[in-house]
Amino acid sequence: MNIKFLLVSSIMVSVLSCKNDEAAFRKAIVGSWDVYASEMNGKPNDFMKNGYFIFTSDNLVTSNTIPENQSSSYSVKRDKLKIEGIDDFNMQIIRLDKDTMWLKGKISFYDMKYFMARRQ
Repeated sequence: MNIKFLLVSSIMVSVLSCKNDEAAFRKAIVGSWDVYASEMNGKPNDFMKNGYFIFTSDNLVTSNTIPENQSSSYSVKRDKLKIEGIDDFNMQIIRLDKDTMWLKGKISFYDMKYFMARRQ
């Protein structure tokens, strides 16, 4: 009986932790971010030079990487950031703090990493 209680308790704590992490990611991502570096297949490139993202609290993002700089919807699930309107943009958030965000993921055939700083 005690083992079942511990197992159920552990699962509940894990689920609640994930939900709290998602809320923290959603809150922390809001703001303007400038791309200062990017990598393609482990090598630096200028693919995202002068790139920016502006995330709002109502799950909209504006970026010069979205066709015609229109707003698009975004979602954060666990540590994944998905932006509608950018083909295959489903990136893992590998670092997110008050002034730094790093993303990595596969876009098309390429392993991409984006390094961003919060705009002052």
